[in-house]
Amino acid sequence: MTKTVLILEDSRTQATIIGKLFERAGYTPTVALDRSAALAHLRSDLWSLLVLDVFIAGENTLEHLDAYRKLAPDTPIAVMTAGNRENPLAASQALNAARRARVQFLLPKPFNFDDIQQICAEADALNGPRDALYL
Repeated sequence: MTKTVLILEDSRTQATIIGKLFERAGYTPTVALDRSAALAHLRSDLWSLLVLDVFIAGENTLEHLDAYRKLAPDTPIAVMTAGNRENPLAASQALNAARRARVQFLLPKPFNFDDIQQICAEADALNGPRDALYL
């Protein structure tokens, strides 16, 4: 089965860079620039991994985590954030909230290919038995 990653990132530039990192790690990336686009992708396709930026268009993605999980209940989730200029503690608060929400992976920005590679390897392990059903 093709390994796919849905990336929710409202910066086209960052989304392109992040997508290329996942592509290099063997995943086929799709980018959603806002919550409604991400939810539409989740309704129409199966995903190996979700990568969600915390701060999207003025909202906190973690407040909508249940909607993502409802549409992709067995899909591992990685949460990424660089924080918020108006609130310098926002990044650490968001990552702590993500831990409490039991997301599988945390990606503080900036990250590099080694971080992506590790997450992909762990997502592959989590998806192993499920992916075998789609061969």
